Amino acid sequence: MNSDPDTHAEVVLKDGAIAADVASAPRIRPIGSREFASTLITNVVIQACTVVQGILVARLLGPVGRGQFAAAILWPGVFAAMGGMGVSVALARRAGRAHDLARVIRTGLVLTLLTGTVVAVLCAVAIPWLLPGNDTVLRNAAYVFVPFIIFNQVSLAMIAIDQGAGWFAQMNWTRLIVNPVYLLFVVVLWFTGVRDVGWFVVGLLIANAAVAFARVTLAVQRAPLPGPMEPVDAVLREALPYGLAGLLGALAASADKALLLYLLGTAQLGFYAVALTAASVVNSLAGAAGTVSFGMSAQVKDREGFDRVARMFRFTAWTWLIAGLGVAVIIPIVLPLLYGAVFRPAIWPAILLIPAAALTGQASILEESMRAQGRAFVGLEARAAGLVVMIAMGWLLAPVVGIYGVVFAAIGSQTIVLIVMMFAARWHFHRALLNALLPRISDLLELKTRLLRF
Repeated sequence: MNSDPDTHAEVVLKDGAIAADVASAPRIRPIGSREFASTLITNVVIQACTVVQGILVARLLGPVGRGQFAAAILWPGVFAAMGGMGVSVALARRAGRAHDLARVIRTGLVLTLLTGTVVAVLCAVAIPWLLPGNDTVLRNAAYVFVPFIIFNQVSLAMIAIDQGAGWFAQMNWTRLIVNPVYLLFVVVLWFTGVRDVGWFVVGLLIANAAVAFARVTLAVQRAPLPGPMEPVDAVLREALPYGLAGLLGALAASADKALLLYLLGTAQLGFYAVALTAASVVNSLAGAAGTVSFGMSAQVKDREGFDRVARMFRFTAWTWLIAGLGVAVIIPIVLPLLYGAVFRPAIWPAILLIPAAALTGQASILEESMRAQGRAFVGLEARAAGLVVMIAMGWLLAPVVGIYGVVFAAIGSQTIVLIVMMFAARWHFHRALLNALLPRISDLLELKTRLLRF
């Protein structure tokens, strides 16, 4: 993070005069290989922390407790994703083209505190219907995690502004807070002998609260309250299409876990959570690519920039192919060694989920690049079709083949999503061709050269 970032020094008035800018926010920066590298390194660190804390949580709680933990954070997470109503995307787009970023920051704080509070109340009211039965441990843990919604929305708004403005050092610094803080909390629980699911949920809540507190403190320093804001009604109008599209996306992202919870129970959900973590270990590159592609696309003219997006898409495809095969080979050895022999049933689901994770990561690169250019409903058909496939296949196969039914449903769902996203990118960008998204040997050779230089 830059402790003393550059600031806007001036703004042009209507009469052509130059006046000092009231806001002392860092200027919008160009986005290139340095930003991609810093985001990739951040994602690798986050992924490493995620794997380590996942190992510790799984060993401490076992399959049932791990499933209870996943179920407790499931619905607050869904409400957080749905309740943002696209505000973060609207803020990121405005930050990408704004002259006074302090106005955008103030608007983000006000709107997310409002939406987060309303959605948290709705989630708390809905929990008895969403988590029926006599598992009081699960329901109480879910109630504890409800404030996450507020912390999450505030943090995402600030991160979105960083992303749109090109402040990747600050964005990545923010994203790094959650996992080390939570990992430290889990280590403390390990040494103190605590095995209560509720405490692990409390630790995750504290980690997210730390992010929100840090970013609100920094935001108030750079954009003191009160002060001028972006027109709230205009931001909400811009955000609403993204919010409506995001409703379906949030459901699609959690459909696999919900199916496992309601059809097979918390133990199978615990196995699936471990398998998904192992399968997604290579996802750092695709995540970085999606984040950077949004920032690049937000700063160019609409429908331009396909060449850079396609190149990034091809590089990550090669990475998934090579690294994914390597992960598939070592999972049978490493997974039971790290997570414990009790999690051996997660080995084959983890291997089979690698293609699903790869397809998800590749689709996100295309989706983020188009969302940055105002395509709020891009891929809505993809998410709708993917959700239908997930629910239909999972509902039919899970009672027959157990966890594998949901795994096969995830693969089928993400295959459809990626195909639709590829065609959507072809229709959205100028001079876009589908074959430009296909991996090339020349890309592999260039990737090899870059690695050797590094």
